[in-house]
Amino acid sequence: MQDGVDEIWVWTNYVKQCFVDSGIDADRVQVIPLGVRTDLMHPKSQPLKLDTDKTFKFLFVGGTIFRKGIDVLLKVYHQTFSANDDVCLVIKGMGDDTFYKGQTAGEVIKQIQADPDGPEILYLTDELSEEELAGLYTACDCLVHPYRGEGFGMPVAEAMACALPVIVTAGGACDDFCSEENAYFVAAKRRNIRIDG
Repeated sequence: MQDGVDEIWVWTNYVKQCFVDSGIDADRVQVIPLGVRTDLMHPKSQPLKLDTDKTFKFLFVGGTIFRKGIDVLLKVYHQTFSANDDVCLVIKGMGDDTFYKGQTAGEVIKQIQADPDGPEILYLTDELSEEELAGLYTACDCLVHPYRGEGFGMPVAEAMACALPVIVTAGGACDDFCSEENAYFVAAKRRNIRIDG
C-alpha cells in the first residue's frame, strides 16, 4: 500500500496511527472526521416509545459482536444488576441479518432475557429510520460503547449530539471527540496479538 496510493483518508487519529504503525508514512495519511446530522440528531428529538417500565435505560447501538465489546457489556450488566433493579439495557443491534450474520451475541442476549432473576434487556433488531434512531437516543439515559476496536464510533457521536452521557473505551477512535469533560471512560490497554498463518 505504501507505493500504491498517493494519500489515505481516515476518520480518526487512532486509525491514522494504525496505518503509521504498519509502515505507512504519516504525511500520506490524512484525518477527515465524520459528522453527525444535527438537524436529525438533537436533544429535542421525539423519544421512541420503548416496551419497558424501567426508569433508567442504558443503550448500546451497533453490531453485537466481539469487536464492539458487547460481551463485556453483557457480563458487567448481568453481574451488576438484577430483575429487582429499575434499569433496562436497550440493545439496538445493527447488521444482525446481514454483514454480522452468524457473529452476533443474539443467543447470549436471549439467555439473559430468559433468566427470571436477570436484569431487563430490550433487544431491538428491526431497522430504524434516522428519525427513529434519534428518538431511541433521547428515550434512553446513557450510551455504553465498550469497544475493543473502532474506526470512528458514530453511535457515540450521535448520542452526544442528542445530549446523552456516554461511556466509552479510553485510548481509541472516540478520543478524537471524547474527553474527561464530556464522557466517562472505560480503562483499556493496547496489546499486540499474534496471527499465525
